[in-house]
Amino acid sequence: MSKQIKHISHKLIDTLSDGVFSIALTLLGLDVVGLVHKISESKDFNGTMFESWPTFLAYLLGFVVLFSWWYQYHVTSQYVVGTTSMIVWNHGLTMAWVALMPFGVALLAENLNTPNMKWGVFYFGICLFGQYWTILLQRLVVGIFHGDTSTTWADDFFLADKSKEEQNKALLIFYGFPAVLGIIFISLCLVNSWLALAGYAFYVLTTANPVKNLNALLPALTKLIK
Repeated sequence: MSKQIKHISHKLIDTLSDGVFSIALTLLGLDVVGLVHKISESKDFNGTMFESWPTFLAYLLGFVVLFSWWYQYHVTSQYVVGTTSMIVWNHGLTMAWVALMPFGVALLAENLNTPNMKWGVFYFGICLFGQYWTILLQRLVVGIFHGDTSTTWADDFFLADKSKEEQNKALLIFYGFPAVLGIIFISLCLVNSWLALAGYAFYVLTTANPVKNLNALLPALTKLIK
């Protein structure tokens, strides 16, 4: 049997992802740091600080988003054994959205409480939920071309002993729910930006503890895929 090139180690993906997350988290703070000169030069130091609340709010929201993404990323990836082309590109596309999040946060900070607020909230929502649409689209395209959509899971993961069909169904539900929720919230921002932003914030808070959330979700998810 001829020798074949093997897929890359998952550790390489994790190393890259940590670097991308680190840079994205750092970029979030640049807008906040950029306020220093404006605040320091103002005659009303505390007043100018308070007037800059959109930048601080956007930074806080963006930080929780990115850190919770990093948290969930490693919670789930620790159960993935080996890689495939789809897995590698899946992580790559996710990193593309991670790198774009500082852009969404900057748009949100610049346009909060302004006539263009709905568009700032709109595009921040795109950055917030875009990865779920990308993941579903990738699975659809790979499936159409009969590519390998399977994932090898560690023995202690709940999908390890499930059939390929059950695994695909579970992942479709897992990624499909936030994808649909994102469409609803983003559409809502065209009607009421503040309500949509509150929806974003609520969703972000629910992702802050992925271990607890996933453990609570598993029993229901297991029933749905049977």
